[in-house]
Amino acid sequence: MFKKWKKALLAGVLSLSLVGTGYVSHDLISSQNASAESASENAPGHLKKAEASQLDEIIERGYIRVGMTGDYKPFTYLDPETNEYEGYDVDAAKELARDLGVEVRFVGTTWPNMMKDLQADKFDIAVGGITRNTARQKTAYVSQGYLSFGKVPLIRAEDKDKYLSIEDINKPSVRIGVNPGGTNEAFVRQYLTNANVTVVENNLDIPGLVADGTYDVMITDTVEAMLYANEDQRLYAALTNDPFTNNEKGYMIPRGDFVYASYLEMWMDEMKLQGKFDALYKKWME
Repeated sequence: MFKKWKKALLAGVLSLSLVGTGYVSHDLISSQNASAESASENAPGHLKKAEASQLDEIIERGYIRVGMTGDYKPFTYLDPETNEYEGYDVDAAKELARDLGVEVRFVGTTWPNMMKDLQADKFDIAVGGITRNTARQKTAYVSQGYLSFGKVPLIRAEDKDKYLSIEDINKPSVRIGVNPGGTNEAFVRQYLTNANVTVVENNLDIPGLVADGTYDVMITDTVEAMLYANEDQRLYAALTNDPFTNNEKGYMIPRGDFVYASYLEMWMDEMKLQGKFDALYKKWME
C-alpha cells in the first residue's frame, strides 16, 4: 500500500516538474484547451457568430416594407379613389415605422400569395387581419395576438333566424361566397363541404353579393361581419357572441431572425401597455 502511494506521489511531482520546465506533453495541453474552448462555445447564451438582422437592414435603409391585401376591412383597405391604404393595421404599421425611426412603404399582395411574397423578400412584415395559426407558423414567424375574434356567417337580415349553426349552412341549397387563399376559405373547405361554394377573387365584393341575393352566406371574421352589417341594413352579422371558432389576429415576419422577432414582440407589448391598440379598436371598430 505504501509503495503504491509513493509511486503516485512521484508521478505527480514529475508532472509538475515537466510543466515548470516546458517539457509537458503537447497533446495534454491541446486536449485541455480544446475541452475549454468547446465548453465555452456551447455555453448557454454564447453568441457563436454575429448574424445580420433584418431589423438592422430596415433601420439602415430608412423604410419598412409592409405587405397587405387592401381588401379586408376594417384592417386594410386600398381606396380606389385616392390609391391610399387605410384601416386598423395601416395605422398600426405607421406607428411601427415611427417607433423604428423610418418611413413606411406599403406593398400589395394577395391572400394566396402572401406567404410566398414574404419568403421572396418582397416585404419585411405582413399585416392586415392575418389569423394566427400553426400552419403559418411552420413557414413564417407569427407574432403574439393583438385582437380576438371568431368565424361567423354574414347573411341577409331577413335570414337572421335561418342560419344559426354549421348544420343550417352545410347544405347543397346554401350558396356561399368566399375569398381565396385565407382562413375563410380554409374554414369553408373543412366544415361546409356540402354547401354550394363559389370563390370570389375580390373579398370586397362578397358582402354586396350576399345583400343582393347572389349568395346566402359569407363566412368571415366577427369584426368584418359587424362592420358590413353596420354599413348595409340588408345584412346581418350572425353569432357574433358565439362564433364558430376562437382565434387571434397577428403579424408575420420571416422566421429565424431572433433580433427582429424580439423587437416586434416588445413593440406589441408596448402598444398594449400604452393603450394604442385600444385606441385603434375604438377608431376602426366601434
